[in-house]
Amino acid sequence: MTDALPRLCIFGDSHYACLKQAHVQGLVDVSGVDLEYWGHVGSRFRFLEVRDGAIHPLDDFTARRFAKFNEKGRSLLPASEFDLIHVTGARVYVWGLFVRVLSALGEGPFVSSGLVRRMLADGLRGQSGYRLAAGLAAAGQARILLSPVAFYTAVPPQRAGAITPETAALIPAHLPRFWALLGEIAAEDGITLLPQPEGTVTEGLYTDPAYAVADHLARGDYEHHNAAYGALILARAVALARQGRACGDRECPAGCGQEVGC
Repeated sequence: MTDALPRLCIFGDSHYACLKQAHVQGLVDVSGVDLEYWGHVGSRFRFLEVRDGAIHPLDDFTARRFAKFNEKGRSLLPASEFDLIHVTGARVYVWGLFVRVLSALGEGPFVSSGLVRRMLADGLRGQSGYRLAAGLAAAGQARILLSPVAFYTAVPPQRAGAITPETAALIPAHLPRFWALLGEIAAEDGITLLPQPEGTVTEGLYTDPAYAVADHLARGDYEHHNAAYGALILARAVALARQGRACGDRECPAGCGQEVGC
């Protein structure tokens, strides 16, 4: 008897749509995994909670909405049904968090490394989507990956002036350490955090417009990304799901998905 395929679930808000588009368009080979999606627009995330090792909608309407977009009609997401759950976007934002910490660092030398870590930890753990991921991880029944919402393709008008020249000058020296710290913080909660793929980042804190949705400037959509970006994220998750059993009980380091190797 052959082993069953590793079970992978992509769970997220509207940011998981680019992964689904990549899948539908055949941009990623998803053979070798049992793949399904469970997600909805971010406003519905206010009506989700984790209990008994599963994400539960708080009302029937939300349950129906999530079930509608799942291949098996699931109205809840139990960790026990999967080997790996890739939390994608899920209203977990790091761009604003990084900007706040960089701004603090730019104000003077009084910001210690310990305070930087505390700001990043509080900022990450304070987000509802992250708490959902941590709740799944706490169940100990599936490996949990997290890909936060990717950087904006440009500063949205409502955030104009958020990055000053002084702040921008700090990006090269600090962003790699910020990602490493987030990886360490997530690992404490049983989550493998996957940084945004380096090849998609420009000027340290933006996503290359090549990965923007069509007509993103005219639509004012600086946040969502296209199937080409989704293909990179989905391929990484699929590769890690395939390798999961080969890794045995050895935990892959946070960010290993950059090279999809253990």
